[in-house]
Amino acid sequence: MRSKIQRTSLQSEIIRYIQNYIEDNGLKAGDKLPSQEQLIEMMGVSRTSLREAMKTLEARGVLEARNGKGIYVSEGKDNAFLTLLDFTQEKEQLLDALEVRKLLEREILRMVIHKATAEEIDELGEITKVLMDKYHQGVQQTAEDKKFHYTIYRLSHNKVMYQLILSLSSVMDKFWEFPLNMEDPFLESLPLHEELYIAIREKKVKKAQAINERLLDAIYRDIQNQR
Repeated sequence: MRSKIQRTSLQSEIIRYIQNYIEDNGLKAGDKLPSQEQLIEMMGVSRTSLREAMKTLEARGVLEARNGKGIYVSEGKDNAFLTLLDFTQEKEQLLDALEVRKLLEREILRMVIHKATAEEIDELGEITKVLMDKYHQGVQQTAEDKKFHYTIYRLSHNKVMYQLILSLSSVMDKFWEFPLNMEDPFLESLPLHEELYIAIREKKVKKAQAINERLLDAIYRDIQNQR
């Protein structure tokens, strides 16, 4: 019997466990999986964690839930598993990166408000105006969105902090590269950029931090809801 999963927050571990179970038991399309209660016991995960993973597996065509009958293996499971694991790992990486962004950006905003010059705040204001104009016109604004955030990082006037952000750019930049094949991501967060700029201009640290947290929470929800 396989050992129980220890890190129940990661969908990829549940997905990989189910993949291994299907392969180890030679299950084919149309074969039935154990019940959810049995899978919970086998993996040592919560019902919520299993349910979220199952929703993703169904959405990706790996499994099929039949009302009152159970869960079955779908056609084309092999290729679906490969792409799904890549998708799930990217999703987890983005969610992890958002947790880091929350921690770093809270302190960065405090530095910006205390250290940025009036001219630099005006520079951020010009970027914000272009960003919001494009948003209201329905024009793609990915470049301006990225520029907005990286300008804030630079205006912290802390070289170590800025270099730390740059060292994470391989992950950070994914937020502006249509991650998880999202067609028009993070629309809910875009209006908050203008509110964030105003709070920075008014030198209201706590307000800016609260708005930025709302902004990142909106992005988190968008990513979390992708299947």
